[in-house]
Amino acid sequence: MVALGGGVFLFGAAVLRLETRLTGVAGVFVVGQCEVSESRGDDEWKCGGSFRANDDSFLLPEVEVDTTFATKPTGPVPALVDDESSTTAVVRDNGVWLYPGATGLLCLVVGGWNVRSALRGTKEEPTAPVPA
Repeated sequence: MVALGGGVFLFGAAVLRLETRLTGVAGVFVVGQCEVSESRGDDEWKCGGSFRANDDSFLLPEVEVDTTFATKPTGPVPALVDDESSTTAVVRDNGVWLYPGATGLLCLVVGGWNVRSALRGTKEEPTAPVPA
């Protein structure tokens, strides 16, 4: 059940990021502040800042990037947002949706296989009648 729950969460997050990647508004994320994130053992940077659409149709003064950076960004970063009310920007990198999506799909398959196996139970072998 844990694998199914994790799979749904990861696959859902990947689908949302992929949707933004396909239909979002392109622009530039400008770093305002960053902090070190030690979530996976390696120091990575979690950043917030502003987003400006490429066509200058809107500016979002406060957004977060949905992923971490290996090094602290020193300049503008190409990104996408859903619309002018977004609070999260998605970096233009296939890894932000591909890796969680593949991991989520794997978790769903493994979890589904385990649930299927548990529901099928063990088949008992028929016993031969004992001669009298």
